[in-house]
Amino acid sequence: MDIGWREYIKSRFRKASSFHAIGIELGLHELHISCLKQRKGQLRWARQHSMPLANWQTNLREFVEQNKLTNTPCHFVLSAAKYQILQVENPLVEDNEILDALQWSVKEQLGTTEPIVIDYFDPPASNAAVKKLNVVACPEKDIIEIRDGILKAELNLISIGIEELALCGLWASSDDAILFLKQEKNGLLNLGIVKQQHLYFSRRLKGYESLHGLSEAELAMGIADNLSLEVQRSMDYFESQLRQAPVKKVLLAVDTPHPQALAKLINDNVFIAVEQLVPEVEHNGFTPTPACLVSLGAALHTPSGAV
Repeated sequence: MDIGWREYIKSRFRKASSFHAIGIELGLHELHISCLKQRKGQLRWARQHSMPLANWQTNLREFVEQNKLTNTPCHFVLSAAKYQILQVENPLVEDNEILDALQWSVKEQLGTTEPIVIDYFDPPASNAAVKKLNVVACPEKDIIEIRDGILKAELNLISIGIEELALCGLWASSDDAILFLKQEKNGLLNLGIVKQQHLYFSRRLKGYESLHGLSEAELAMGIADNLSLEVQRSMDYFESQLRQAPVKKVLLAVDTPHPQALAKLINDNVFIAVEQLVPEVEHNGFTPTPACLVSLGAALHTPSGAV
């Protein structure tokens, strides 16, 4: 998209930022911000902040000014509620024509005539004889709003990505598959399976939007069993259909006041380690919460799947 020559030229002559990167997530109700600094080759999570979505462009600009973040490389991520992800057949065209070829078929699947922005990434494994692509689609007006907001805040916009891929870089790359469960308050529960920091499988689970308000006793009255069944079905698909080795661990990033109780309930059903998702990055002493993890993943930046 054309960002305007005046804005582009201004950005080239700004003083370099002392920060390594800023990650921003457009969440369900809030804008979440994570800022990284680099010292002696090591990244440190230096700032974490959330603000209401109302008037976020103006508030972000003020935050950038107050924290001397001008011209920091910015990786922006959409939360799962802000886009749709589809798996479609790879069109039989040249690589540079794929996006154009997908545009009409994706609009037809989504049942919309509104302008949309799409991008795609290859699944690392598939059970289909025909090659598939994971296609991300979101309204064009939302991308324009993001672009303009980041430019007005005088940040250096590098990429716009999605929640599932941002989460893949929060722990060290491993040959062992890990299943994550990520949810923001009142939102859909996002389930993904990651190996070597690649997203092999993802689903969005409905019916768990009230997890944040349930007591330990209420969690044990069937909802944890139902969630464990979804986890087991996903792991079975990963093994049998994608022909992958078994998942070794489940990581939770769920907005609940009883994370340890939920982990134990799932562990009792699926019989593999269930732990809280703790990002492997040094930070300034604040307590990481599920709400801030996507913006941290954005700051750490997974390059594939950008819009």
